[in-house]
Amino acid sequence: MEPLLIIGLGVAAFISAIIGGLAGLGSAIIMIPVLTFAVGIRDAVPIVTLAVMMQTWSRVWSNRTLIDVGVVKWFIVGALPAAILGSIAFANLPANLLKTALAIFLILIVLYRHTPFGRDIPMTVRRFWLVGLGQGFLSALFGGAGPFGASFFLSYGLRRGAFVGTMASAMTLINLVKVGVYGTYTLFDNQGLIIALCLGVIMVGGAYIGGMLVQRVSDKSFVYIVEAVMIFAAVSLLLR
Repeated sequence: MEPLLIIGLGVAAFISAIIGGLAGLGSAIIMIPVLTFAVGIRDAVPIVTLAVMMQTWSRVWSNRTLIDVGVVKWFIVGALPAAILGSIAFANLPANLLKTALAIFLILIVLYRHTPFGRDIPMTVRRFWLVGLGQGFLSALFGGAGPFGASFFLSYGLRRGAFVGTMASAMTLINLVKVGVYGTYTLFDNQGLIIALCLGVIMVGGAYIGGMLVQRVSDKSFVYIVEAVMIFAAVSLLLR
């Protein structure tokens, strides 16, 4: 890679991690289009998955006292098997199809979030296994699906640190499954592993800063930030 490209990836990773630490989502969705430009989507998704997994630990630690353990438990019930199926599908689908599907997926999520149903979803803790089922599969297939689960976590009433920490805890387990399956299909090479580790270290710092900022944001402003990240993610991929 050229030096300017390496610097650009580092800056993008740091910014995406701050946004992810502040909004509770968006790091993977922002980084995948950026890294796709450099290495292609087939390599970008595994690299981003490993890097994001490193920085989600920062989100968990920063918000550890606010995590809703009940939500995480029910989320995992559906998410883990779905993440395995989604990872296998990713390893076997054509790269061009993945790029097109990801763009369409993000557009639909943004539109859905701004419908009456998307803004007002009756949620109980036991229903999160269904959220995990959808997010586990979509995250493994597309590399990131934070916008999908965001609507349900917000509807349940999670805000700021509770939202960020709970989502991070749930997604850490999904990312572990994804990395394991991607490794089984040899989707990591030495260069990809080095890139992932370097980006992950950078993103840990960004996530820590985002974690400090989120406590200073009002609940109303926090919802707007989450929605803005969702819109930005969709537009950025379309422009790519």
